[in-house]
Amino acid sequence: MEKDTDNTKSGSRLKKILFIVLRIVISLGLFAVLIVLNIKNLTSIPVIFKSINIGFAIAGIFFYMLGITLEAPRWHTLLSANKVNIPVLYLLNSTLIGFFFSTLLPTSVGGDAYRAFDLRKTFKVSHHENIIAIYLGRFFGILTGGFWIIFSFLMGMYSHLNKGLLIGTIIMFPLVILLIFITFFPKKFKIDVFCGKVRFLKKFACKVAQFIEILHDFKSKKKEIFLSIFFSLVANFCTFISFFFIGLSLKINLSFLAYIFIVPIMWSASNLPITLGGFGVRENTLVLLLKSFNVDAANALTFSLIVMIINILIALLGGAIYILRNISIRKAKK
Repeated sequence: MEKDTDNTKSGSRLKKILFIVLRIVISLGLFAVLIVLNIKNLTSIPVIFKSINIGFAIAGIFFYMLGITLEAPRWHTLLSANKVNIPVLYLLNSTLIGFFFSTLLPTSVGGDAYRAFDLRKTFKVSHHENIIAIYLGRFFGILTGGFWIIFSFLMGMYSHLNKGLLIGTIIMFPLVILLIFITFFPKKFKIDVFCGKVRFLKKFACKVAQFIEILHDFKSKKKEIFLSIFFSLVANFCTFISFFFIGLSLKINLSFLAYIFIVPIMWSASNLPITLGGFGVRENTLVLLLKSFNVDAANALTFSLIVMIINILIALLGGAIYILRNISIRKAKK
């Protein structure tokens, strides 16, 4: 019996390792494809970087960072709906550490998993209350992202997409609508009943039922819902401003509306769980979208590399916070 348990655990570990390796390979492969397809433009990048407007670049970094930090007050709002009050500064630190885990570490522990574990360990927050808050935070991000895409579509931005990207974007809409209905009417879909009937999902049926019950009750928290949507919209807008400034720093003449269209599509693609922190998918999608707006290939590649560097810098900040927090905890135990 013990051997069977050990074999199951080792098999599970092996699957996790293989999944991580696969994600690394896909990330590196996609980045290699980006470089190969733009090999002729690589020599132009140093020249472009030398002529970059530092003031606009710094403004771009600031607003990108601001967009990420707004996750903390949104998370705080969603937690407070269930009478869980955690200092916003602590949630900000946890958000940045989670960003570090998601972006730079080849691990099965993603940023959201770290955040759930962190509050459970430090503040004894129940998994259900924390996971609901994290899930709804992600959901409202998707909801507002969809809103901005629809807004930009109505303004005629869809005409800049090639057939492949247009079809992919159109397919995304019914999936988002389905997610909205599942979130607001979880009991109608009877997911817990479905889990109870499927053999390998039976062990999760009870937890899924509890999750659905809390999610159903959350509909009465209208103040927290609207405030969370507001934070999501502002965070989105900060990223649009960030991209607009990065474009100005590279002397790219694109309207603000173009970035309202580009950013949510890039986000949607980079959130696919096939790479590490969207690495590779984000850069390729961004280059394709910028080219569709007639941005020079060298500038589009440089733009994507700047966004990648910003993500790495913010992740390194999260890593530094993680190290300092652990040092502080060890000192407190002595």
